[in-house]
Amino acid sequence: MRPNYQLREFTLYNQERRASKTACRTGAESRHDLSQVGEQHGAPVDAPPPAYSEVPGTITTDNDELDTNATVAEDGRVNIRINQKSRALSQLIVPQIQRQLTQVREDPEPPPPYIPESLGGAPGQSPPPPLNLVIQVVGSRGDVQPFVALGKVLKDTYGHRVRLATHPTFKDFVVENGLEFFSIGGDPAELMAFMVKNPGLMPGMDTLWSGDVGKRRKGIAEILRGTWRSCIETGNGLGVDPLKQTVEEWMGVEERLPEQLKKPFVADAIIANPPAFGHVHCAEKLGIPLHMLCRLMYQSRWANFRAS
Repeated sequence: MRPNYQLREFTLYNQERRASKTACRTGAESRHDLSQVGEQHGAPVDAPPPAYSEVPGTITTDNDELDTNATVAEDGRVNIRINQKSRALSQLIVPQIQRQLTQVREDPEPPPPYIPESLGGAPGQSPPPPLNLVIQVVGSRGDVQPFVALGKVLKDTYGHRVRLATHPTFKDFVVENGLEFFSIGGDPAELMAFMVKNPGLMPGMDTLWSGDVGKRRKGIAEILRGTWRSCIETGNGLGVDPLKQTVEEWMGVEERLPEQLKKPFVADAIIANPPAFGHVHCAEKLGIPLHMLCRLMYQSRWANFRAS
């Protein structure tokens, strides 16, 4: 039985080998035919696809109504410019905006915010004592805006003193919403550009050679100092660092501040998003609660730290 089995296996092996040679010969012939077709049309088969435009990293479209141009910047962001040649786009967008504004005016007023009984919501119950709350946010306007809404509720509904510590770019946005502003330094545009340029866990070699890592270290150090100053310092953080100025200079800055910013501030609790970095260290040093809240509001965690 065994010799017959070996003969049958050898026969099958030879058949598969001949079939493989036939397939390779057929594939080579087909590739030769394709190369001849490509040469006849003047384009090699292995040539790369044509570029989107004559300038690398740029896409341009032009028609009778819109002239659109998109360019990839050096930091990875995409700049889009739209030039409207007719009123067709405006005629579509403006009625939608007017319809939304009319709907907002006709909507009823929202109900009063719910206050739990444990926080003074019961009839005749005294509200909790006002606290000094500092909200530390690092990121873009999309990161800051939800915390502005949270700060307004904490101030208007519960009567707390709320200080929002973030980048100086968002000072006007914070102040116009009735909250105290404190600058922790940093440029959100540079932060976003660095993240887009280095999306992975570790930066690339180009980033290391260009010195961007050193610049980011200095920026993070400034933010870490700013988070600590926002917990204990009077003013808005836009003056000279108290550790780098004389007493006379510090007193001169204090005199130029508005009255509401001259009141001493020591945080009783900290609310922060994770990229603020210094929040946990400030809470541990002061022995106060820390609430870390992600911009996606369903991802929130409570963390209480007490001084040892």
